[in-house]
Amino acid sequence: MDTSTFSSILQLFSEWIANWNLVLVVIFLCSVIGAAVFLERLLYLRKTEIDTDFFIIQLREAIVNGNIVEAMSTCENTKGAVANIVKAGLCKHERPREQIESAMELRGLIEVSKMEKNARILSIIAHITPLIGLLGTVLGFIKAFAEMRQSHLVEISANQIGEAMEYALVTTAAGLVIAIPAVIGYNYIISRIEGMIVDIQATASEVVDLLVCRQEKF
Repeated sequence: MDTSTFSSILQLFSEWIANWNLVLVVIFLCSVIGAAVFLERLLYLRKTEIDTDFFIIQLREAIVNGNIVEAMSTCENTKGAVANIVKAGLCKHERPREQIESAMELRGLIEVSKMEKNARILSIIAHITPLIGLLGTVLGFIKAFAEMRQSHLVEISANQIGEAMEYALVTTAAGLVIAIPAVIGYNYIISRIEGMIVDIQATASEVVDLLVCRQEKF
């Protein structure tokens, strides 16, 4: 590609942004960020999610037999939020119930924070993209009225008014097109996290009971 061709493309791109689609470019960037955040959170949640039923069966056998080292090894091999929380409780297996629960709660806050990381960005995008689209609508109307004023309503072109109105409507529509999937994606991620929190609470409660029962036996 020679220099003149590159310069022409750059000029056309600059005019495209400056005269028409600056707001749409911002909305497009929001859509890219939103999609990236949604996919990243989805992959992370799939990575940290485990079969809690099978996991608790392994732990129950090890704890009942008094083999805490094996139980901790199971947590290390399993990975994930549930395993990390249970491991925190196992480290306090000789302490009273309150200390075991406190250790699990503290680790639970850390794990939930990791799961919710960046998810708020989707909510922000869902809220700001309609506002950005509305800004484009206002700019479109300003452009239309400015052209009407400059032409003194004498030689104004229908194409000029139509272009301004089209810009106004397209930006609003673009903002809504991005906001709606962002709302759906955010609520889906949050619902997945809430479901995992329920599993975490159930598993942690059962492990605490097992550890307390073991203490009473020994």
